[in-house]
Amino acid sequence: MGDETNRPAVEDRGEYSLMLVGRDYVMRPSYEAIVAIEAAAGRGLVDVARDAINAKLTLADTALVACECIRAFGRDEDDRDAKGATAPRIARLILDSDGGFHAAQQVVSGLLSLAVTGGFDSQGNLKPATMKTMTTEAPVAG
Repeated sequence: MGDETNRPAVEDRGEYSLMLVGRDYVMRPSYEAIVAIEAAAGRGLVDVARDAINAKLTLADTALVACECIRAFGRDEDDRDAKGATAPRIARLILDSDGGFHAAQQVVSGLLSLAVTGGFDSQGNLKPATMKTMTTEAPVAG
């Protein structure tokens, strides 16, 4: 299957790995992927994420989320196999994989929960943790 980028997911880029039939597929939740997920699902990301977290996401929707995020990775990395992913193919791979649907749904729900809580920027990069400093000093009037 050709031009594949065989590198692991990079957590700092907000990427998740989904193991399907012995191969790691890297998923990147970019802006384009999220818009495509919402359009195809016919509902907002929060609703999709809520169903994923509550284990109510269908196989088709789980495959859709995985597929769009795999495609986003493929576009960014110029990975022909990832760019050409289709939801029906991903769904079949999910069912054929160790852990099956349950394992895939856990990975997808983790990715979506970070996406809806603002854990990623529009490019799919993980945002740095917000640092807050506390002081007991009064502000200086100027």
